[in-house]
Amino acid sequence: MLDVGLSSELDDAGLGTFVNRIAESGPDDATVAAHEEITARIGAGDAPAGLRRLAEALAASVGALPEQRRPSEDPVSVLSAVRAESLVVLEDFTPAEVAAAVGTLVEDGFRVAVAATDTARLEGVRASGPLVEDLPAQTPAEQRRLRRLLVTSAPERRARAGQQLPPVDAVPTVDVVGELCRRAAQRASDRDGSAMVHGLLEELDPERLEAVTAVARCAGRTLGALAPGRSWERDVLSQLVHNRHRQEFDALVADTAQAMVAAERTLHTPRVTVVGPLPRDAADLLHRYLDFLRSGGRNRNLFRAGVQRDVAPALRVLRVDGAEPTEAEHVLLALEHVELAERLTRIDAGCRVLDIPAPRNAEELAQLADGLTRVAAASRSVAALRHDVLFLHPSSPLSVPDLQTAERVAGAILDYGQHGSAAQAAARLDDAARALTESLPRGSVPVELRDVVEALRARDAQAYAAALGRLAAARRDIADESEAVELLRGLRETSPGLAEAWERAAVAGAAGFGFVWPVPLEELLSGLPGTDALDVVILLDAAELGVNRLLVTGAAPRLVAVASGARRSGTNTLLGVLAQAGAPAVRGQSPALGSGRVVHLPQARRGPRGGGVESAGKRQA
Repeated sequence: MLDVGLSSELDDAGLGTFVNRIAESGPDDATVAAHEEITARIGAGDAPAGLRRLAEALAASVGALPEQRRPSEDPVSVLSAVRAESLVVLEDFTPAEVAAAVGTLVEDGFRVAVAATDTARLEGVRASGPLVEDLPAQTPAEQRRLRRLLVTSAPERRARAGQQLPPVDAVPTVDVVGELCRRAAQRASDRDGSAMVHGLLEELDPERLEAVTAVARCAGRTLGALAPGRSWERDVLSQLVHNRHRQEFDALVADTAQAMVAAERTLHTPRVTVVGPLPRDAADLLHRYLDFLRSGGRNRNLFRAGVQRDVAPALRVLRVDGAEPTEAEHVLLALEHVELAERLTRIDAGCRVLDIPAPRNAEELAQLADGLTRVAAASRSVAALRHDVLFLHPSSPLSVPDLQTAERVAGAILDYGQHGSAAQAAARLDDAARALTESLPRGSVPVELRDVVEALRARDAQAYAAALGRLAAARRDIADESEAVELLRGLRETSPGLAEAWERAAVAGAAGFGFVWPVPLEELLSGLPGTDALDVVILLDAAELGVNRLLVTGAAPRLVAVASGARRSGTNTLLGVLAQAGAPAVRGQSPALGSGRVVHLPQARRGPRGGGVESAGKRQA
């Protein structure tokens, strides 16, 4: 048994040791070249998959007894064996059977390299499938993409070769067309009166339209600012729109604003209290007395002035910091307190008239002031809207009699400013249909694009969405077919025969796209293909090869060794290592072996079936 230097550790260092042991078993020029290439790949972190699978199989076999294989578990054909195993041995296969096996693998989509030390043996597999004298120059990614496109090829898609479609951004989206179709149909329904507004706006010049739109925008903004949780704001605004309680509202706004200023000022002044009932004209008396003091008058206990005598009842019930006000500054504070009380009384009365909850503290007073400010702004914007709508046209049939109409008209104006009218929407749909038709040469419009155009002209949003889905599918087909044509053109530059064979297979509906590459073994080892360039390597004269030729696993992830003819003795051979790795063996079906089964050649699209199968791990190579 060959010591390949493996343990349970299969890191890059272990693989490097494994490769070194294999190369040391028979150094020659081809082995040295393959050894250097594989070592470089391992160092770059791109260890060949076939080599790693061989190493894993050998590592698993170290110190373990071979597992007994039941006949039902053995592969029933070369194809099933290669699909399931990375290492396979073909026992007693005739050249015809090998050719049939190669043909079956190629038809299944495998890219097969058939290698041999005796190049004369390669002639028997040249008719096994699409033949290449050298590997295609395409990258593995390009090959994968081309094969995927050929597998999914269909007559309908191939018929799209050369077809054109407008760019994606030139086709209106479903949302845009849906909105335009809805707007185009609005003139017929016009349940909310928007069509009437749009019809009037169509006759305006751009400058006048911009002014009206600005007024509607202001109305929409102020109406939207009304607090949603305060129904009284809309109720008061509705009354103002109907010109009711305008005077009471204005007075309430003024009193509330002044009360807010006075209440805020009293937060930083001495406290004022009232200890008894004030005279009815207390505010006027305090005003006159304050003027008296500011003009040079003096408080006297004897021979009091008339103003001092008149204000005395009010001063007796007022306290500033607990004392009766005598100085001008204290009299001013008392006056402001009395005036604030009177304003709060008027605010309560105004709230009752307008059916507004009266404020009970400073916080609710601030909320009332904010609400009244919003209502006042909305009232002014609605009044401006009513004025502009009234003069939209000399014989304008439109008016704004209430709040609901104002909101509806403002929305219709803004809607027109953003999207246009029904007639304009219809014109945009027609323009889009005409642009799509004229974007392609006459007579070359695909049926899917014609469906899109017809849906636009019919103002049918649902039909447009369905047609757009079909157009997207057609766009993908055209792109796929164009890509397939381009990739085939690139393949044809270096491998014309393979490109022609794959193209014929696509038309015939083949499922696999592979090729066969007959190559001398030394040439294959001297220039190992890159990653994913091949799927399987078949060694025709494996019985004559030494362990060093196992470096060929660096060319593909699967290795099939054909063990026919005379064999080298001993376990330190290629077949001996494969037996150590537990590679399954498939027996040929030659009549010389007594099977009497017919071997189907590649053109019958069949490979060898049945045949005796046993584990190569149980036999000595």
